[in-house]
Amino acid sequence: MLAALLTMTVLLAGCPRVLYLNYQPSTSIRGSGPIRVDTFAYAGHPTGLMKEKELQSGSRDPEALYLSQDIGEFFAGALKKELALAGYDLRADSTRTASGTIEQFFLDYVDQHDQRFIIQTTFQIARKDAPTFTTSCHSEQQQVKDWMKSGSLIQAGVKDCIDAFMKSAQEAGAL
Repeated sequence: MLAALLTMTVLLAGCPRVLYLNYQPSTSIRGSGPIRVDTFAYAGHPTGLMKEKELQSGSRDPEALYLSQDIGEFFAGALKKELALAGYDLRADSTRTASGTIEQFFLDYVDQHDQRFIIQTTFQIARKDAPTFTTSCHSEQQQVKDWMKSGSLIQAGVKDCIDAFMKSAQEAGAL
């Protein structure tokens, strides 16, 4: 029994943590018209085999943290859900295309009691009849450290960033 327990401890000690997120849209913004959402590149984590899924983290967290899907895919999916809820028509043949780059997708422990999520993203809307619209967002969310609630912290930051993008794009007439 002791040997089995020791073996499990050794095997599980180096296991990465994987977050399975199901983004739930909740925007109060309203809009209309066709739009296509293309790829969002994740430029945040420079190394590693799973770099498209790995969150950046600080030196206080020695374990790697991964999303169950590529971070760029997760973010593009969240944007699609928010745009659909707002009333936009997601169409693959739209001449208006949203895309961008996620520069930072960072989860860290602030002290013994808190965790912080930071996201920084550049958005672009390309249209055939107008110059490309570009804007950036930065969101920082903090809560009491709770591994089971890391997903809601990430979702709050992503939502904050997408809402800022949608408002800015609407004000500029790009969305």
